[in-house]
Amino acid sequence: MRIQHNIMALNSHRQLGNNNSAVSKSLEKLSSGYRINRAGDDAAGLAISEKMRAQIKGLTAASDNSQDAISLVQTAEGGLQEVHSMLNRMQELATKSSNGTYTDDVDRKALQDEVSALKDEINRIADSTNFNGINLLDGSMGVGKVGDTANVLAAADKIVEGAEFTLSAPTGYKVVIKNGTAESAAWNDGTKTITLTMKNGDTYNQDKLNKLINGLSGLPGEAVGKINLTVDKNSFTAGTGTDTLATLEAKEAAQSQKDGATGKLTVTAIKAGKDFDGKIFKATANNANVLGAVQGADGNVTVNLVGNQKYSASDINKMLADAGANMRVSFEGTMDGSSFVTEAGAGAGLTLAGGAGLAAGGGIELQIGDTNDAWNQLELSIDDMHVSSLGIGDIDISTRPGASAAISKIKDAINQVSTSRGKLGAIQNRLEHTINNLGVTTENITAAESRIRDVDMAKEMMEFTKNSVLMQSAQAMLAQANQQPQSILQLLQ
Repeated sequence: MRIQHNIMALNSHRQLGNNNSAVSKSLEKLSSGYRINRAGDDAAGLAISEKMRAQIKGLTAASDNSQDAISLVQTAEGGLQEVHSMLNRMQELATKSSNGTYTDDVDRKALQDEVSALKDEINRIADSTNFNGINLLDGSMGVGKVGDTANVLAAADKIVEGAEFTLSAPTGYKVVIKNGTAESAAWNDGTKTITLTMKNGDTYNQDKLNKLINGLSGLPGEAVGKINLTVDKNSFTAGTGTDTLATLEAKEAAQSQKDGATGKLTVTAIKAGKDFDGKIFKATANNANVLGAVQGADGNVTVNLVGNQKYSASDINKMLADAGANMRVSFEGTMDGSSFVTEAGAGAGLTLAGGAGLAAGGGIELQIGDTNDAWNQLELSIDDMHVSSLGIGDIDISTRPGASAAISKIKDAINQVSTSRGKLGAIQNRLEHTINNLGVTTENITAAESRIRDVDMAKEMMEFTKNSVLMQSAQAMLAQANQQPQSILQLLQ
């Protein structure tokens, strides 16, 4: 029998420590409600749980984003509803004015006064409808705007310093830039043309151009304040000749695009504008070193793919988005890399064409998912709803022929607004389904995360009861073990 080391007491003390630790952990789990309170409780489970929590947060935020997007769409659609009502009233007035029973000087004049007031209100709605400071109907939400650009090269008889002019104006308006012996600005109502003549040898800047244009008289109300001619030079000097240097015409915005070799693939510029004409889309296969899309400084894009791998349009568009490319592709189903290269014109690629107007806005990008993949983003654009863009800025029903001509123009405007409202309605319905899907996904992932992270209270209470009894037993045995060495005293008497 030994007294230097009480092995029984040591063993009982170790067991007591273990039981104390187990009871402490059970109390922590029961009080927090979590099975995993630290990485040591379940390292793998903690990693999976935190990943799921991040996804749940993202899905919840995406649902909020979709709700905000619906509010934005409803705001825009509410404005368009009133525009529709006013267009219907204008159609009624134009139809009345077309009747031969009315007089020009009294009856049709009164009808035209109401039409003019309605046009002003449509413009006001287009200018003022906004959501959180974002204008919705003024054209800034469109994928482009009407306009044109022209570069005037430096030459003795032209402009001494080369300058690029940009015209933004309602569709069909033109600006002719000339050199001449005297400065002038003239307006031709029949051809909707402004002729700006620069005086030989004089220096011009943006302010001087603005004063020339704003000094014009006779501009229609639809064009006042909406004709902007900008120049990319701080100033330039007029030449010495009398040449017409450039003619710019505002055209309806259109996106550059190009179909593939057999028509299965279409490549489209994200924004409208002829600036994207000439940009080249290429594809290569079996390039194992650089996979994905690459955009060069010239704006041309090359997509590098694996020859035998299948790709969907979303896969390609994600690559393009990651590269910051202003292009999108569309095709049905999937294509393997080699077939895609063939469809994309092999080595020559596809050259985009058909763009018109000026690149602008591009709408807004809605984040409706928890990742930055292309399928979790939705582009929303809304056309310009000013009367000039609807094609009714110049209607005049104060005469019977004018009223008759206005009827078809107003019908076209009604159809244009109907198209925009239909598009908004489709997006709203899609967003409502998106919210439902996000809700279901969030619920299921939350349930999965709960199974990993949360504690089963009944089961843990069983563990706590067991460990509590063991702890009390260990305490009793430790007391008994401490008493054992005292029996040695019997041998020393």
